[in-house]
Amino acid sequence: MHKKIATIALSGLLLSGVGGVNAFAEGTGDSTNLTEDIKTKQEIKDMKFKEAAVDEHIRKKKESKAKKDDSSSYIIPDGEYKAISVPSYEQQTSYWCGPATVKQILGYINGSSSSQSYYASKLGTTQAGTDFSLVDNVLDQHQSKVDYVYVSIGDYGRWSDRIEFAVDTGGPAALDLEIYPSYMPKYTTHIAGHILNASGYDTRYSPAKVRLTDPYDQGNRGVTLGNVWHPMSGVYDANYEHFRQAMIY
Repeated sequence: MHKKIATIALSGLLLSGVGGVNAFAEGTGDSTNLTEDIKTKQEIKDMKFKEAAVDEHIRKKKESKAKKDDSSSYIIPDGEYKAISVPSYEQQTSYWCGPATVKQILGYINGSSSSQSYYASKLGTTQAGTDFSLVDNVLDQHQSKVDYVYVSIGDYGRWSDRIEFAVDTGGPAALDLEIYPSYMPKYTTHIAGHILNASGYDTRYSPAKVRLTDPYDQGNRGVTLGNVWHPMSGVYDANYEHFRQAMIY
């Protein structure tokens, strides 16, 4: 699928860092270009179909859990756990989080993947980073099992439902985050923009957690790189804080 992408120049307000966007803060390869995701009629149809599929999937899970609860004579955790084996690849440059994330997702779906440099060329990645709005295009062009869609994250409930759906159905979701340590404590400094994917969730206990397959090793500490669990609400806050407020699933 191919989108028409209209690029919108950053305003002076954004460049000054007002409103939560700091174009000069540390980032790991997420372009600060604001873009409009203009969908074709087919893509609009695909998005509506996928959103309906999320509703149906979550409804069936709730019905199944209600039946199990009714038949249980013991207390069970009020939630679920699932993780999928998305391969981890450390980004090869400071601005290749997008190509590394695409490689991770395609490596899981296809069982193999091309080089980060190949995906960087397909994404149009520059030293300014990757335009997140193009990630779903490249994912769709390189596999046929998942129809990826770019959507606004919505509220926490909708966002977490999509994460669960993506993990349950084997199509890892890609996220675009602005990270603060208060949201995701494994990070020690502010990250202006970072692309990575979700590969698991654990809602059995409070607080709920989401597992991210992160291509970035912040501070070379071996703490953020790879499959790492973070507070689910904190990851949502980081996704909400980012000026795009978008996800791909």
